[in-house]
Amino acid sequence: MNKMVLCASLALLCIVLVTGEIQVQSHFDLEQFVGKWYIVGMASDARWFTTRKHKFTMSTILMKPAENDKVETILTKVRRGKCLQITLPYRMTEQDGYFVFHSDRWKCNNDVYVVETNYDEYALVHNTIIKGPEVKTLVKLYGRGQELRPEILERFRQYSLAHGLEEENIVTFAKQDECRPSPAQN
Repeated sequence: MNKMVLCASLALLCIVLVTGEIQVQSHFDLEQFVGKWYIVGMASDARWFTTRKHKFTMSTILMKPAENDKVETILTKVRRGKCLQITLPYRMTEQDGYFVFHSDRWKCNNDVYVVETNYDEYALVHNTIIKGPEVKTLVKLYGRGQELRPEILERFRQYSLAHGLEEENIVTFAKQDECRPSPAQN
């Protein structure tokens, strides 16, 4: 019985530590946040990122309100030389600036927090990825343009380090031409 109580307490503590330390943008305004963003930087402790971070390039994310408390989120990126679009079904929560989605493709749940934004220049987004017992962190730096001021890049770096991510796993991407996905074939 004592072992079960201890395990349950430790699990609860882990959940509190993971979710309790992430603060969302105060007075978050979805109407100002939606639209097109460039993913200017990423940092993560997930193996899929740390082992392939050199292959990632700047991508775009388009967010627009949808019905039933959803935000249609379309990621456009280059993968293996092809331009792909992936739709991520973000669902709004009771807390403005906090979204959730489940990925069947990657078999994981995602908690997405907009931790800081000025809406017209940059956004710092913290993603907690939960796959079975494993919890990983993915921090993204969004920009309305492809280049951001050095102090914003440093803020992204400091935030990533403060959340346990290693320096070598913090990446900013070079400016590049946007990829255009081919029209879907029927």
